[in-house]
Amino acid sequence: MAIPPTFAAEPDRDSPEAELASFKLPPGFEIHLWASERDGVAKPIQMRWDARGRLWVIQSVTYPQLVPGTAPNDKVLILEDTKHGGYADKVTTFADGLMIPTGLEIAPVSEEVLSTQSSVPSKDGATSDPTKNSELSTKHSPSACYVGEGPKLWKLTDTDGDGVADKREVVLRGFGTGDNHQNINSFRWSPGGELMFSQGLHAHARVETPYGIVGLDEAGLWRYRPSEQRLDAFFGGSADPQNPWGWTYTHWGQPLISAGNSGNMYYALPEMIRGFQGGRRETIWAEGRGRKTSNPELLESSQFPDEWQGSIVTGGYINNAVWTLHVDQDGSGFKISDDPKLPPLVQSSHGSFRPVDVKLGPDGALYICDWYNPIIGHYQASFRHPDRDKQHGRIWRVSYTGRPLVEPPPIAGASIAQLLENLRSPEKYVREQSKRELGGLPKDKVMAELREWWPRLEPAMPSTDHILYEGLGVCEWQDSPEPTLLGRVLNAKTPELRAYAAGTLGRWVDRLPPNFDAVEKLADLALDEDPRVRLAAIVAAGNIPRPESMVVVFSAASQPRDKFIDTALTAATAALKPQWEPVLAKGAPDWKPAWYALLKTLDKPKPKPAPAKKVAQQMGTPIVPIYGRVRASPYILGSMAADVTKNGNAKHGDEVFHRPELACLTCHQVGNQGGKIGPALDAIGSAQPLDFIIGAVLEPQREIKESFETFRITTKKGEELIGVIVAGNDNEITLRDPTGAEHVVAQADIAKREFIGSLMPAGLTDNLSPEDVRDLFAYLTQLGKVK
Repeated sequence: MAIPPTFAAEPDRDSPEAELASFKLPPGFEIHLWASERDGVAKPIQMRWDARGRLWVIQSVTYPQLVPGTAPNDKVLILEDTKHGGYADKVTTFADGLMIPTGLEIAPVSEEVLSTQSSVPSKDGATSDPTKNSELSTKHSPSACYVGEGPKLWKLTDTDGDGVADKREVVLRGFGTGDNHQNINSFRWSPGGELMFSQGLHAHARVETPYGIVGLDEAGLWRYRPSEQRLDAFFGGSADPQNPWGWTYTHWGQPLISAGNSGNMYYALPEMIRGFQGGRRETIWAEGRGRKTSNPELLESSQFPDEWQGSIVTGGYINNAVWTLHVDQDGSGFKISDDPKLPPLVQSSHGSFRPVDVKLGPDGALYICDWYNPIIGHYQASFRHPDRDKQHGRIWRVSYTGRPLVEPPPIAGASIAQLLENLRSPEKYVREQSKRELGGLPKDKVMAELREWWPRLEPAMPSTDHILYEGLGVCEWQDSPEPTLLGRVLNAKTPELRAYAAGTLGRWVDRLPPNFDAVEKLADLALDEDPRVRLAAIVAAGNIPRPESMVVVFSAASQPRDKFIDTALTAATAALKPQWEPVLAKGAPDWKPAWYALLKTLDKPKPKPAPAKKVAQQMGTPIVPIYGRVRASPYILGSMAADVTKNGNAKHGDEVFHRPELACLTCHQVGNQGGKIGPALDAIGSAQPLDFIIGAVLEPQREIKESFETFRITTKKGEELIGVIVAGNDNEITLRDPTGAEHVVAQADIAKREFIGSLMPAGLTDNLSPEDVRDLFAYLTQLGKVK
């Protein structure tokens, strides 16, 4: 019997099936559900694969705030496809009781933990050595991970192989927690076994390490070397990226960073010099236009067609999309653009699709971590907003139908010889997992086999240089300097390999034999014909606190330069100043005459020292109208939103938006047009609910977007400046005024600092007809959504 329409159940818009129907992919690709809330996956934040083909996920139903009277119980899950059916059929809770974990990375299992497994009997009753061969089944192997949770960096270890962490240790503590969506996040191993992660604008960290307290204020990057227990901090300050969230590495190991706050990407290397904080840097993705992204991935998988190899895909959680980006060399650095030939990998018309992480799996397919939520901010919506989702979460798998899935070689439990051979693989997953496995095995055994392995590589093979790059990474993972191999790659024909080796040289400088003069070799690299090599030499020298390191800087400064090299030269000169300044004071007898002139261009004037106590921020009165004719009451918001949804004409709204009398583009950017005094609006429709957009236009002062707050600064000389702060540190701030001009003001010169809200006046829509107002909001609410 047919069910009468009156009693038919409404379709569940939150079901995986409804979301699946919303996806748009390029021809030849398919997407299917791999795991969901039906398997216990709720609000996944980051995911990582291990060498056994298991997917680890951190999830948080506590975010954005713990409900009073409840206990946090966020988790680390391990998902497995044990039946090879194309979906997760086993989910294990590795750790629970966490509170908003924001970073996850698999840790190599140490020799100490492995040794506890050496007495595990095999099927015939004999015991085996898990570091020597693959006789020991991986079914009950120990495993470990790093987790970032608030102020702590945890290492969680399962020592008995039951899939549950039975050992929890705090590795580092003291990270900033000023805003829980900017806590330490987006963990990722570098090619040389360094744990890289980030923090956002409102974090102020003071982390105790064996080398002393390491501080990082506001947005910045972290690098932790576990074997040395050394923590380094980079960037810092209030300049972009204000919420870095996602590392990826190029084919030759160069670091690229996503900005979760702005839709930009950055090349990190030029500023990765200890002790330097530059403040301002340029995005390398000029077309970002507010498409905020996180946790990108470089495609190197034979499961994907040839034309997709080398592309970067990244989770565009604002626009409900997985973008496809193209990486080009730009002098000594990089530039990123929307791929000119390839479409976005995934687009969705479902407003709750929030891809926050994408990673290649062991089968070569791309897996998407879908946080799933109609509300993604916690500035623009109440922590207790009834639409804030706490129950759902998905892992999707994207594969290409025209190619078979990848069958990876043995990795977990494989012999050292097998793992070294895996470094030849074209599959990114295989190389990364094998290198991490090698990083956890006994140093003496790994290095003994590696010394036999790499000289056997055929020099004439085109792939040999990249295999040597991977082998050098194994030495770094093992923290075991190998001068012979390093000397070989420093003289390689491939400039990308020479550039990477320069960084390794700087890392090992104190542990190389006396006849291996690191600074002298870097000075030679500073004259290299390739700008990428010169840049790497500058950064390496900047991290060697010796007076002679300035020889490298001066040598590179005398060669052709670009913006990336200029940044590195400034950073190295500033970091090395305690070394070269005493030499200069004594007359610098060994310096060449030309170096004095170069130094004047490289040694940037110091800002005035920070005052002992900054001027307290005061609340001021906005300089624009606060209220218009129509207030943003609940009734107005509801009725106007209903009218927009039912009758709105976005095409006419586009014309209204561009009317000169509204001057929307004076402050806001859409596409390649507009100003930078207000937030870019390219993604506002997919980022914010309609009622919020209406309220923000009718009453701009009620909710002001982070980093677009307006200040009135009065100097001690009586000068008054008004604008938004676009960069700053303890010594100075940079203020952008309503015309777009920027002013640098020393903290010591500020007499009064007032917060005066938003520059956007209320009442902009007062002279519009009801139809114009309706259609304006219809236009704004479709910006960023899939057409």
